[in-house]
Amino acid sequence: MNRYVRANRELWDAWTDVNVRSAFYDVAGFKAAPTTKPLDAIVRAGLGDVAGVRVLHLQCHFGMDTLRVALAGGDVTGVDYSPKAIAYARALAEELGIVAHFIESDLYAFEPEGEFDLVWASWGVLSWLPDLRAWGRLVARALRPGGTFFLAEAHPTGMLFEADGDRLQLHYPYFAVPEPIEIAVTGNYADRTSPVKGTEYAFVHSLEDIVMALLDAGLTLRELREHQHVPWQAFPFMVERAPGEWVMPPGRPSLPLGFSLRATKPG
Repeated sequence: MNRYVRANRELWDAWTDVNVRSAFYDVAGFKAAPTTKPLDAIVRAGLGDVAGVRVLHLQCHFGMDTLRVALAGGDVTGVDYSPKAIAYARALAEELGIVAHFIESDLYAFEPEGEFDLVWASWGVLSWLPDLRAWGRLVARALRPGGTFFLAEAHPTGMLFEADGDRLQLHYPYFAVPEPIEIAVTGNYADRTSPVKGTEYAFVHSLEDIVMALLDAGLTLRELREHQHVPWQAFPFMVERAPGEWVMPPGRPSLPLGFSLRATKPG
């Protein structure tokens, strides 16, 4: 594990405490009525019917979406490199009596036990990965022949910008750079008011990098879609047009904020 990945893991350990307490995740609401707190619409449509399906959830954080898949009937395993996140995921599953498996592992050291019908990752996952080619190979190893990989993620174009008042300022590179981008952060996407400080090291990946990592690993691209909304307030002036659907305000030019893709392993 390189020093940037190690620093990011420490940041996610700190963010787990922030996220578990946040209104964004609403853990209390999930505990009270887990089946009324569904996956976001893009992921829900992308995963489809998971009843009886063997599912691997990569970079699962503290497991709420993993548990949602379990509640929908999936035989699901979640993997994350944050010890604190995995400990909380296991505790949450036990408290709610939901059967799901959680593994603490750096993604690049993870060796799947058996093959999965469906492998999936969503929202804010790829910028933490230094090597997408190795990621693509992991996805291919984990899938059974004929199995499906689904990804929903922030669009690389939308990630070029930072908010400057009520405007967007071009701030980040689109194409990969030799070293990750160092970003000093206070709080995070779930709670901007949190006093927790840290440094994020973000790895830049273009849409081409993402797609080719999967194709070079032997997968076949079946679907690629771009979305004008994401399930969090990516910029402070975005508006929530429906629960969990944040968009640019009326009158603003359209911008691809998210994308999703589906790929299959030949077999």
